[in-house]
Amino acid sequence: MASFLAASLLIALTVSASNVAATPSPSAVVGNGDIASTAQEMQRARYFTFVMLIRMVQEKIPHNTTFLMPNDRMLSTATIPESQVLEFLSRHSIPAPLMFDDFIKLPNGTVVPTAHSSQTITITNVEHQKIYFNNIELISPDVCRVGDLFRCHGINGVIRPIVPRGKGSACPGHLAPATAAPGPASGANRSLETSSLTSPNMSSATSPSLQPAPESPQSSHTSTSQIALSYTTLILVLVFYIF
Repeated sequence: MASFLAASLLIALTVSASNVAATPSPSAVVGNGDIASTAQEMQRARYFTFVMLIRMVQEKIPHNTTFLMPNDRMLSTATIPESQVLEFLSRHSIPAPLMFDDFIKLPNGTVVPTAHSSQTITITNVEHQKIYFNNIELISPDVCRVGDLFRCHGINGVIRPIVPRGKGSACPGHLAPATAAPGPASGANRSLETSSLTSPNMSSATSPSLQPAPESPQSSHTSTSQIALSYTTLILVLVFYIF
């Protein structure tokens, strides 16, 4: 009987050990530090919206990247079209796997590149205790720890794109400032403007010094009568002297 119980106990221990071996450990569930396992770490830290963005373009994300993750409340204030997801993540990515201890060793005002070709991040180091990225505070350090390829930290804001000076386009709906209305012109200016707008023919026709005003029909008739009367008087004088 004792031998039977010993054999049963041995079988039970063997089955239990096999079940423990078959159950994956938490580190095995997370994976070996690739982008999929990094997304799982983000999800466990409740950065659900950022995880969704990562999974949309995860095939295009390079290794050796540090993510700066706005939380769901911060991301609810951002408009991210599907065609700009990778560009958004690039602005929130540093092309090196950096832990919090790496950031606090950097001098205050250090400028680091991002995965975006025209975006940089200025790091503010407050007494080697608090870190700000473009004045956005790092609030959840070292969220991602598995593997050596990726690191991630929670930040309290969204990093906005930086438009280079002199290359920004006007905002939609922005109107250029209205030009001030010109003041009233002086008499000389008014006459100059009027003469410049008057055609040569018009000016010659209206200039009294160049062309006399046309006579009215009445004055023309009066002149003809006077000429006729002069001729009649001359004829009468000649007849009087002859006879």
